[in-house]
Amino acid sequence: MIERTQIWSSGGGTQSAAIAALIVQGHLRPDLAIIVDTEREQSTTWKYMDEVISPALATVGMTLHRVKKSEFATVDLYGGKDKTDLLLPVFTNQSGDVGKMPTFCSNEWKTRVMRRWATQQGVTKANVWIGFSTDEMHRCKPATSDKWRDRYVLLERKLNRRECEQLVAQMGWPKPPRSSCWNCPNHTQDEWIDIRDNKPADWRKAVAFDKKIRERDPHAFLHADCVPLDEADLSEANGVLFNHCETGMCFV
Repeated sequence: MIERTQIWSSGGGTQSAAIAALIVQGHLRPDLAIIVDTEREQSTTWKYMDEVISPALATVGMTLHRVKKSEFATVDLYGGKDKTDLLLPVFTNQSGDVGKMPTFCSNEWKTRVMRRWATQQGVTKANVWIGFSTDEMHRCKPATSDKWRDRYVLLERKLNRRECEQLVAQMGWPKPPRSSCWNCPNHTQDEWIDIRDNKPADWRKAVAFDKKIRERDPHAFLHADCVPLDEADLSEANGVLFNHCETGMCFV
């Protein structure tokens, strides 16, 4: 029987920091550890990885491999038969009402990149560690492939998000930033405000990106207001109904 490789697929967020803490404490030990760089990740994610997580893992001989999306992905922003379908879950007002497009970026930019990289490392079968906590059990899905099976190491320990935060704090580490791309349409109002007010370089890129996608589709927007991002109402009074992610893979 072929032994299954244990692969930790880090999302760069709070739950992943908790898994890192468990590894440093000696409670967990993956065979391989990877974080996929979508090359649009918020700048705070890499600052936290470089200053906190990677040095801590190095103390127990563990390397968190940072793998660029462009090295293994077969598509970037557009996919489909004619490479004309935007892979992001953008908002659209093409029908007259506000709608939301499907999410393909997480699968194309993260899951498939991780699998191709792992295969290159010689992996033939794997349990892939996903950092869902007990408050995210609804995100768990049954296995569709014998080669790649998801394993939920935080669920095995019955840890919720709050307990993950406490575990990270007990390590003396600062609170992890939320992990996501600066151009993600699933940002909440508070997250957009945080990017605008605290990450000016990321905000400028998001505003320019939002404008760029309408060169191909005049009805595509990063914000549910369906206006240019820098004109969107980010106040609490503006209730946004669509901010969610079907997989959650980018945020753990």
